[in-house]
Amino acid sequence: MKPDPRLIPRIRRIGFSLVELLVSMTVLSMIMLMSARFIGQMQETWSASNARLEQFREARGAFEIITQSLRQATLNTYLTYEYNTGDSPTVPTSREEAPLKYIRHSELQFINGSAAELLGEDSPEFVKNHAVFFQAPMGVSSRTGYEGLQRLLCGRGYFIHYGNDDAYRPKHVQTSRTRFRLWEYRPTSEFNEVYSVTPGEWFAKAADQIIQPGESVNTPSHSRPVAENIVALIISPQITDQSARAQERDATWIAPAYAYDSTAIVGATLNSPQGTQHMLPPVVVVTLVAIDEASAARLQSLQPEGVPDLLPDDAFTETGNFTQDLAALEQNLRDRKLNYRVFSTAVPMRNSKWNQLYQ
Repeated sequence: MKPDPRLIPRIRRIGFSLVELLVSMTVLSMIMLMSARFIGQMQETWSASNARLEQFREARGAFEIITQSLRQATLNTYLTYEYNTGDSPTVPTSREEAPLKYIRHSELQFINGSAAELLGEDSPEFVKNHAVFFQAPMGVSSRTGYEGLQRLLCGRGYFIHYGNDDAYRPKHVQTSRTRFRLWEYRPTSEFNEVYSVTPGEWFAKAADQIIQPGESVNTPSHSRPVAENIVALIISPQITDQSARAQERDATWIAPAYAYDSTAIVGATLNSPQGTQHMLPPVVVVTLVAIDEASAARLQSLQPEGVPDLLPDDAFTETGNFTQDLAALEQNLRDRKLNYRVFSTAVPMRNSKWNQLYQ
């Protein structure tokens, strides 16, 4: 006798149909594809941000080096007799020559301006960039046993030069890299010949003394790279905002065209016949513009020969146009799709005696 099918308990089947499986797999694939794309974009963004951070970290380090060095600049100004109005007013021409008056004097020099004018070079990175040179107690000596003399007076200078790294690239690296680089002129104290050379000549060969393939211990190079991919350096000597308000003058009046030479008589008046001569500027505004390594590599590939012309014509020649010139430079970098960073600060010169000396 066969059992009644109605009395047999039904076994409930648990599972997905083929259509449900196909829909689920399609949705899962879309989610995984979107996730993979999102993760890839995040990784690219992180890698690019990390590369820019590393590159701009080097630029920030260079910026700190410049500002810290400038703070230590000194002229060691003093009062002495003026005997005549010749090239050496502090030196009498004879034993009988009597002093005329007291004058402010220094054997040291602080100078900045167009790198082309200071270094005698006419390449684009010099023509459109600034350079600065000064003395400071850096304590660098090449003489054995003098390592502990940390206050020895040394020359310092900063300028931008465009070139390759053949002279100091490791031998196992075959690819040459041509980049904008910030160079530091740093002769040892033994080469700081302030008494035996005329002003302006002690740093005149700074660009010629960059690292050469034949460098040795006996013939060291005095200019060394501080950071790569620094495309602009602008130096603006100024007075403090408080002094500018008190004098009712613009803060940049001591260097309206950016150039400042402590050995020159500038801004002379009846009460101050020497003007700014033998005085450090109270404030130096330093502006540095850097691009990242990816932008620099693309720039080299697009222009393998010659110096890339990034700064607008006649830029940074008048302090009154600084804001417009910087905006034009930034626009030029954006048009070329170059990632960049601008660093700028006002450096108070700790050894400036402006309030005491300028009457």
